[in-house]
Amino acid sequence: MKIISVIWLMLGLSWGVHAADENTTVYYWTDANGVTHFSDTPVAGKQTQSKQVEIANPPVNNPNPIVDKNTPEPKETAPNYSLSISSPLPGETIRDNEGKISVQTQITPELAVESAKLMLYIDAQSYPCDAKTLHCQATNIDRGAHQLRTELLSKDGKILASSESITVYLFRVTAKR
Repeated sequence: MKIISVIWLMLGLSWGVHAADENTTVYYWTDANGVTHFSDTPVAGKQTQSKQVEIANPPVNNPNPIVDKNTPEPKETAPNYSLSISSPLPGETIRDNEGKISVQTQITPELAVESAKLMLYIDAQSYPCDAKTLHCQATNIDRGAHQLRTELLSKDGKILASSESITVYLFRVTAKR
């Protein structure tokens, strides 16, 4: 029984939508004061005239949009930078008794922002880099596995690009005493 009710409901809705796209009759008349009145049903006791009116759905997009000439021009957007770590390679073992990790990055397109900062992150600890040479170095890092990632930041701290995180292994020789 519920299925039949649902079917009748769907048919009724589809007929209602279909009827909205069809023509309709508008009745109009002028009163003693010269005012014209409109109605979708004839009014008893009034001499009305009728007219067929086509009802159509309005267009989705406005073909004649209003352009505000006082709207400022959009600002030039920053280039879409791509940042990657070229050295060391993922999974590489670095042998350095001072715990020094040197990272070389690559960026495309060439860095055009003079005030951009390049940062190296080793296990969430940040180290500043030379943005001109794209070289980063950190010292006194403990031996073991480390996650490396670099980020290019604008002068206001917004991240412009970020490299993928890689894992490297630092090997430091220790002498027993």
